[in-house]
Amino acid sequence: MGPLSPSQPAQTLTHLLLVTVIAGGLLSLSLVCDGATVPGLVTPVPATPDPLTAGPLTDGPLTDGPQMPLSTPEANITDTTSAATGEEEKAAPMVEQHPPKEKAVEGEDVKFSCLLKEADPEGVVVHWIHQGPESEHTVLEGNQTSEERFADRAFLSGDVGHGDFSMTLLNVSIQDRGVYMCILTISDGSALQGSGTKLSIREDLGLLGLEESVGTIIGVTVAAVGVAIGLIALILTQFRDKLTCLKK
Repeated sequence: MGPLSPSQPAQTLTHLLLVTVIAGGLLSLSLVCDGATVPGLVTPVPATPDPLTAGPLTDGPLTDGPQMPLSTPEANITDTTSAATGEEEKAAPMVEQHPPKEKAVEGEDVKFSCLLKEADPEGVVVHWIHQGPESEHTVLEGNQTSEERFADRAFLSGDVGHGDFSMTLLNVSIQDRGVYMCILTISDGSALQGSGTKLSIREDLGLLGLEESVGTIIGVTVAAVGVAIGLIALILTQFRDKLTCLKK
């Protein structure tokens, strides 16, 4: 081969640039048209399905990247009835009686409590029942006595307009002992019954009781004085014996 002419290096450089441009163009065209990747240069990115347009999930293996779980409408439904209405559940109507037990002496007056809760007192009908040791009696129907034994002695003594259907029984006697029940019939026709109050009656002994009490007090006092004198005598005897022993 002869010596190169001055134009040969320029022609060789031109050919190399032309080959490089043609190769780069072919490679770019191949990447754009065929979606091919060049190892080491481009990292494939798995496509994430759109949860709004993706079809239903299948039971087969997942090969197209992570899948987003599809929630059912039932899972996102909450019971908002209470929040929407803003109302709380109302308590059931009831009758409150207190105290459960009551004590009295013959001749005293006794008040039995009966309160209506969580209901309108308008139009309520009240009955007071006496459950004695041997029989049952109706004390009041509304504010009227139905039996002679309670006539002019039993009456409603509470504020009926505010649900207080308490009853007062005057001049109680031994025959009045037992359980007193308050029964209220409200506007919807249902009957509500209280827990009852048990009345215990103690006899009024009067002067006889006072005399017995005084006699008991005197007897206890005399006994206490006698015991005290006996103890003093025993102590003095022991002390005298000790002094006699010391003198010898």
